[in-house]
This record gives sequence, structure tokens and C-alpha cells, in this order.
Amino acid sequence: MAGATIHGEVAPGWRPVREAFAAIMRRPGELGAGLHIVHRGATAVDLYGGSHGPDTRQVIFSASKGVAAACLAVLAERGDIDFEAPVARYWPQFGRHGKSHITVAQLLSHQAGLIAPTHPITLAEVLDGRPLADALADEHLRWPPGRPAYHALTWGALADELVRRITGGRLGEVLTELICRPHGLAISIGTPDGPPPVPLQAATRVPLLVRLTTTVFARPGTPLWQAMTVGGAIDEAPEVWVRRRQTLTAQLPAANAVATTRSLARLYAMLLPGAGPCLVGGRTLRAAVGPRVTGRDRVLGVSSAFGCGFALPSRAWRLGSPSAFGHPGIGGALGLADPRRGLALAFLPRSMPADALDDPRHRVLLAAVAKVIGP
Repeated sequence: MAGATIHGEVAPGWRPVREAFAAIMRRPGELGAGLHIVHRGATAVDLYGGSHGPDTRQVIFSASKGVAAACLAVLAERGDIDFEAPVARYWPQFGRHGKSHITVAQLLSHQAGLIAPTHPITLAEVLDGRPLADALADEHLRWPPGRPAYHALTWGALADELVRRITGGRLGEVLTELICRPHGLAISIGTPDGPPPVPLQAATRVPLLVRLTTTVFARPGTPLWQAMTVGGAIDEAPEVWVRRRQTLTAQLPAANAVATTRSLARLYAMLLPGAGPCLVGGRTLRAAVGPRVTGRDRVLGVSSAFGCGFALPSRAWRLGSPSAFGHPGIGGALGLADPRRGLALAFLPRSMPADALDDPRHRVLLAAVAKVIGP
């Protein structure tokens, strides 16, 4: 990518971010990326490099959880869901086997201990969604609430079923009807119609320490392996599995949202108060993004922190500011908002990082933003 053309514009004073983005595009193995930043309600950065453009649609992997969390916040704002209520109020079968006390907030903040069914499940059942949700509802708690345990894929099935019980529709339908269609956002859960999104490329160079860590912590049977494969139902690498037609046409709110860079940033901007159309009020936003759990994650092995579906700053989630919320994805996607700084940001690269929990591109970009508007 040496000498790659950078397209787009930055507002006065934001040149350090353009320089940081250009430096990323010169890195070996970068195919292209988009970066969009909204600050205090106005577009500050709209940049594209390599094969990326304003209309490029991309699977954002676990950054999907931030999109889904925004949908749940909108339902809370409408009074359709209460974060403090037990899940069983809306989904009675979930209350079996000692889970009747688990609240919606605990479920959405990765405290329910349901990272995978204890009995084998097929890939078709994972992609369908409801069979996986039914299997999880029939489980006992693996761990008590109080510490996070990252539900890498099951979070989406649980959130989708909760929304279905409340609204009668799936989470992707709520996203379209309540958020994307009214506001012209190019985001969806899966791609049931239209051309497929651009493919992602796996990291070409994986440091020895990362390979060793993966060998130890993601070996078959470990919590990380169970969470990432749903107990072995998924047996392909993420960048391969996500290209399959059956994956792209499924609704997996934890993993297969498709978005443009600009639309993802605008979604986060609409969660911030006082800057154009706002999806939720201040009280709902505080309930959605306030800390619900923090500590050493039982799955990831490092400290993580969560609100109601949103990742919060921690060792696992580097979001650039203690007041930010959002979600990164294993492919390198990042979406976030920071109410204190009036910031909304989306970064979508086409090349995956070697270490999903420590993407150097995120550090570079967030440091450049801090140079412009402060930490």
C-alpha cells in the first residue's frame, strides 16, 4: 500500500488524524480502510484508503454487538424493555434451572454464564438462532453473575430471542424499522438481499507470542474455544466462515452486522445528546452504557467491562477514553462514542489484526484523535 491514495476530507485542525490514517494505509498488508468521525454533531473526518470507499459495505464481526445494543437501548427508551427486569418476565422459559433471577442487564453484560450449550449443537441451529436460544434457555448457569464471561456468539442469539419475545420481530427487523430506515443508515444484520459485502483478509504476520497465547487459551475445550466456536459448531476461521452464503443470510446480532463506515459512525453519533437527531434520552443512555460488570473475564482471560451490550474501556476493549463506549470486532472494525468529548467514530479496515484485543491501528487513530480534542 506504499503510496496508496487517500480520499476524503478532514475538518480544520484534524490533520493529525489524516496523517495517522495515511500511516496505517502504508503498513504492509493493508488492503484499504474507511474512517469516519463526527464531533459535536459535525463531520470532522471522512477518509478512505486503498480499495475502500464511502459505499463499501463490510461485515463488522463483534462490532455488531454495539449496533444491537443500540437497538435494545431504543426499545428501552420506548418502554418496551426494562434493563432491571428479569429476563424471564419476557421469556418465561429462560427462567428454568435457577436462572429466574437473571436480569436483562446481566444478560446483556455477559454475566449469564451461557457461552455455549453443554450439549452439541449444529451450525445450522446456530445460524437459525432460535434453536440455539432454546438450548441456552435450558442450561444451568455455568458461573454466577458478578464477573464477565464474554459471550462471543451466544450473546446475539440471546438478545435476538429477547427482542422476538417482546416485539414479535427479530433484532435485525427492529434495527431496520426503528433506526436505519428512518435515518437512512446502511447497516443490517446479515445481508439477506443485495450483493455480498467486501471480503476481509486474515493477518499475514502473527507474532510468536500471539500464536503461543492462542494455542494455550483457545485450544479445544477451553472457555475461549467454546465461546468462539459455540462448542465446536463453527470449525472454520472467521474470515472464511463469514463469507459463506448461509452465514451472510442469517441473523447473528453478535457477529454478522454489515455496515458502511459513515453509517456506523452516524449511528453512534445519534446516541449522543444535543447533536442532531437523538435515538435515546439521557436517562436511557446512562442505563445502557453505565458500568454493569468489570473484572477478569472468564473467557478472554483479561479484564473486560460492559454496559448493556456495549463494551466499556478495559484491557480487553481499548476505546481511547475512560468515558467512551462502543465495540470492536475481530476483523479490526471499531465503533464508539464518547459523550464527554462529543465524539462518534467508526473505523473499518479490510485487513484483520494479528491480535483482536490489541489492534495497533486503533491505538494510533485514537491517539491522533486525542491530540486534536484532548484525552
